[in-house]
Amino acid sequence: MNMIWLCIISALSITLVICGKNIDTSRIRVFPAANKSIAGVLQATSLNHLNQPQYAFNASEARRLCLSLGVTIASKAQVKEALSRGLETCRFGWIDEHFAVIPRRKAVSYCGQNQTGLVTWRASVKHKFDVFCFNESGRMFASLLHIRSQIRKAILITSACALLLIAIIVIAYIKM
Repeated sequence: MNMIWLCIISALSITLVICGKNIDTSRIRVFPAANKSIAGVLQATSLNHLNQPQYAFNASEARRLCLSLGVTIASKAQVKEALSRGLETCRFGWIDEHFAVIPRRKAVSYCGQNQTGLVTWRASVKHKFDVFCFNESGRMFASLLHIRSQIRKAILITSACALLLIAIIVIAYIKM
């Protein structure tokens, strides 16, 4: 009987480890379009239930999101290079150096404190922003987001089936 409980606990632990480290990428929007990064830099934004952008990642979650997409978090130099090639947003995003930036080419009062260049904010690492990821290999993000979401679903289904099988084995063992 102890062996059965050990199997159940192990299966639950593995399920939590596998599913807990992944970030749900089904609610992520990438800017610019997934296949049109600027100098390899893309901004990942979380969408709420109304498909509106929302700041959702602290510094460590931002890094994990980029890694879960198979890329790295962008450095200040990489975002500056993208800015020089035309990247402009109106949303703060985490970068590798643990502060948030907005790349601005034009000054507007409602965005980036009416500044141009790489506008920085040294906020607490717990503060929620978007994230700038760097895609060195040129892979397409759209298909990657879809694949990651499908893999996560497959892992969840497989884990649930494994737990159900273990429960059936336990019940059969108890009835014997």
